[in-house]
Amino acid sequence: MKKTIMLASCVFAGISLLGACTSEAPKTPPSTPTPATSPSVSPTGSPVASPTGSPVGRPAGSPGASKADAMTGKWPGVEGTSLNITKKGDKYTIEIANLDGPKTFEGTAKGDNIEFSRGGKTETIKTATGDETGMKNFAGKKECLVVTKGSEGFCRK
Repeated sequence: MKKTIMLASCVFAGISLLGACTSEAPKTPPSTPTPATSPSVSPTGSPVASPTGSPVGRPAGSPGASKADAMTGKWPGVEGTSLNITKKGDKYTIEIANLDGPKTFEGTAKGDNIEFSRGGKTETIKTATGDETGMKNFAGKKECLVVTKGSEGFCRK
């Protein structure tokens, strides 16, 4: 009987030791954040700049810029026409110059597009390829905008 108790004690001790080897390491609490008045430091040790303004009005092509923001700038059309889009706040100023002269409209971003009202009708400026403009002069172009397919397209060279 003593052998059985001793054997059982050894087995129990072995299982206990084995359990201690496979248990997870204690979790350390997360580090406390730095106060808002002190600058953040990146893992490389250099200070991390905080954004100083709102993301509205970021330059086209910058990280975080919307597809509508990428439409800003001057876009040449055919036969002296052009489209010029500027942004101020969350609104866009759209100037469309055609044979009748330039006309200015106010637009807003709607998803990836810009919408504006012209002649009581809601119009949409969309990104397109030259082929998607429906205008033969722009066939093969890659960076274009279209308002009215087949008659009102603009492409950067």
